[in-house]
Formats: sequence, structure tokens, C-alpha cells
Amino acid sequence: MKKQLLAAAALAFASFGACAQDITSNNLTSVSWTWVQASAARTSLDDADFSIDFDGWNVSGSVDVADEYHVFGAFQNTSNNDFVDFDLKEAQLGFGWHPKISANANAVVELSWIRQDLSADLFGQDIDDEQDNLYRVSAGVRGALGEHFVGTLKANYTDSNDWSSDGEFGGTVGAEVRFNRTWSLVGEADIAEHQDHYSVGVRASF
Repeated sequence: MKKQLLAAAALAFASFGACAQDITSNNLTSVSWTWVQASAARTSLDDADFSIDFDGWNVSGSVDVADEYHVFGAFQNTSNNDFVDFDLKEAQLGFGWHPKISANANAVVELSWIRQDLSADLFGQDIDDEQDNLYRVSAGVRGALGEHFVGTLKANYTDSNDWSSDGEFGGTVGAEVRFNRTWSLVGEADIAEHQDHYSVGVRASF
């Protein structure tokens, strides 16, 4: 199912460059790399030994620091209280390059560090607390498909010194529905072998 979703997204973006070229320059088609965002978030961990969903919130942002370069970060706080009280916190910091490939589309290459903190509490007593440092490289495309829609498609490779196995490949599919130059409704699915991240929120672009 995950592979079918990513394949469908890739096909949808296959003609992206041609579509972007047909949009006139006086439409609302510019892509902003400076924004802040608040979202509802879900993380799903799926391993051979267990499968668990965490729900909570996420705040994130990006700043265009120079021509074709940006820095970005995020903090996410989620939990699962079905029986044991699990808390999963995640922080991300990264640097990106976004050269133009058409009038309204950019290629995207990003490097980021991700810190995950998973803790467990049973009847008020801490029973586990684990931290992990992840390292990710991403590559893809982001751009306007019309006045009110911006799409993102990226391939990711994530690795960790703490994982017993090799790193994992995944993909990110994102959509931004813009009401005006500032406010947007955004959604994103980050799908991989063992970890899936989903978010829906509101973005302010500058």
C-alpha cells in the first residue's frame, strides 16, 4: 500500500515541469521558502515486535537565508496512552538547496539531523527512556501547480548509529492549498519502512 501511494504521487508529478511552464507570471504561483506552521500530527512506528500510533502536535518553520538556500526546523510532541503512557518527542534541524528548474518549480536537496526521545510511564513510574539521533538526506521537487496549490514530492534516506539494521528509504508527499499570499492549509505524509509521519495544519508564509 505504501509503495502504491508513492508510485501514484510520482506519476502525478511526472508532467510537473510542463504544467508549471504554462502558468502566467502574474498569477499567484510563487513558492515561498520562509514560513511558520502549526499542525496536528500522527507518527506510526511499525517494527517486527510492535506497532503503535502516537498522536499530538507539530510546529515547524523554514527561512530563506540566501538565493536558492534555506534552513528549516521542527518540533513534534506526540503520545499514546492506550495502556502504558508513551511519549514521543522529535526535533529536526536541517539545511536545504532549492535551485529553480522552471518558472514555478524548484528542485530540493536537504540534509537534516533528527532527535527522537521515546519515554514510557506506568502508574506514574518511569519504566523506559530512549534517545536516538537520525540523519536524513532528501531530494525531490516543490512548486506551484496553479494559483492555489503547491505540491512537494521527495525521496528520503534516513540512518542512525543506534539502528542494528541499515538505514531505510522512504518518500514524502506534501500539499499546500493557498487562500492568499500568507495563509495556507497544508498536509504531509512521510512514509518509510518502519516509521510513518502524517500532519495537517495551517501555514503562514512571508
